[in-house]
Amino acid sequence: MKKQIEYLQRLFYDIWNDFGSVYLLVRYSGSTVIGKRGFTEEEKKQGLVLVFNNKTNAKIDWDSEGNVSCILAFGARREDVYIHHDDLLGVFSPEAGVQLVRSDAGKEPQPAEDDAGHGDTGQVVSLSTYRKKGTKKGEHHG
Repeated sequence: MKKQIEYLQRLFYDIWNDFGSVYLLVRYSGSTVIGKRGFTEEEKKQGLVLVFNNKTNAKIDWDSEGNVSCILAFGARREDVYIHHDDLLGVFSPEAGVQLVRSDAGKEPQPAEDDAGHGDTGQVVSLSTYRKKGTKKGEHHG
C-alpha cells in the first residue's frame, strides 16, 4: 500500500471516530464503481465527495493495496461502492477543520517548477516553492 493511502486511511478512521463523520474525495475512472448510481457527468469531471457516517455506512473494508469496498446509502437506496486506490484523492472533515489531499494520484510525479506559479492547478499548492525560500538566521515566519 502506498504511504499516502496509509495516511488517508489512518486519518479517515481518526476523524470518523472523533467526529462521527468523514468525507472522501474520489476521482472518476473505470476502476471505481459507485453501484448502479455511477457518476454524473459533472462528477466525472470534478470528482465525487462521499460521506461516511453511522447513517450512511456501518462497515468499510480497505484491502492491502488501499482499495476501498463498502455499501453506502444514497438517500433511501444502498449502493455497492468500490474505490480503486489511485482514485482516492483525499479525506476531509469540515467539523474537524482537517483535510489531506494527495498530490500524486494517478500521475507521475513532476518537478514542482512545472506547477509553480500557474493558476490552473486548482487547489493544489506546491510546498516545495515555499521551502526553497531561505530564512535568515533568527528570522522565522509564523
